[in-house]
Amino acid sequence: MRKALSLAVPILAVAMTLGCGESRQSSPAIAALTTRAQAPSAELSRAGNALEAKASDRSAAPSAPEVQGGAATHGADAAQQSIASSALATQAAARKLIRTGQLGIEVRDYAGAVKRAEALAERLGGYVADSQTTRGALDRRYGTLTVRVPADQFKATLAELRELGKVLSENITTQDVTKAYTDIETRLRVKHETAARLRDILRDRTARLSDVLEVERELTRVTEESEALEGERRFYDQQIALSSIAVNLSEPDAIVSASAFEPIRAALHNSLQVLSVSIAAMIAVVVFLAPWTLLGWLTWRLIRWLRARRRKPVAPPAA
Repeated sequence: MRKALSLAVPILAVAMTLGCGESRQSSPAIAALTTRAQAPSAELSRAGNALEAKASDRSAAPSAPEVQGGAATHGADAAQQSIASSALATQAAARKLIRTGQLGIEVRDYAGAVKRAEALAERLGGYVADSQTTRGALDRRYGTLTVRVPADQFKATLAELRELGKVLSENITTQDVTKAYTDIETRLRVKHETAARLRDILRDRTARLSDVLEVERELTRVTEESEALEGERRFYDQQIALSSIAVNLSEPDAIVSASAFEPIRAALHNSLQVLSVSIAAMIAVVVFLAPWTLLGWLTWRLIRWLRARRRKPVAPPAA
């Protein structure tokens, strides 16, 4: 502040002096300003010190309006944060997500677990899309169920499916198809606008016949592309609306060891297999050799008959 006053006084004095030199008939106001400009610098320094003291007092003790202004600024920041949070929530809600899951569960009763999974899907508004069952060694059953449920019931379905038995494996994936879905909607909008313009051209009927036919072909092409895009969008809608969970159910392995006669039973089973294979091979050999054996026997009989006929003596003619 002191430097500013010390620089302003000489400049103002020079300006006033130049103005007085150019016009000798100066007004009383200008003369007064010139007189004040030529005041001693000590008084200006004291005035500057007083101003600085007042400024320091204000900075040390903020006034009530400043406090109110700070509170208002804080409230504005809170409002902006609230708006940003709501915008993020809206953006998250607009995302297109396809959720899929896979569970491996060990159950004691396979049939009962399958029934419980089907009832669970129906109760939550879904269904069992696919079911496969296999019976293994020692009558052990295992299989896979594909459960489709609404997307908002995905977590609840997983929680209840875990209660079917012992969870052996779990895998959950989420695919964000927002960009692809938005691209399809944009392309559909452009196709619909193009089709509307082409229909307007056809309604006028002012063009030549060749031009009308060209417009009709173009309209057909645009309509086919629009239907294909509609199919893609419906597919995405179904995948987004219904989440898919693949449930691999399996019964536990047998705890009781095999009996002492199990090796004998296995040996007899293998022996029967070997015997059946041998019999099948013999039948194949017989079927293969039978016609050739018959042909060889007939050939041998024919040769013997011809030899016997040659050796037979010719009777002399009667006298």
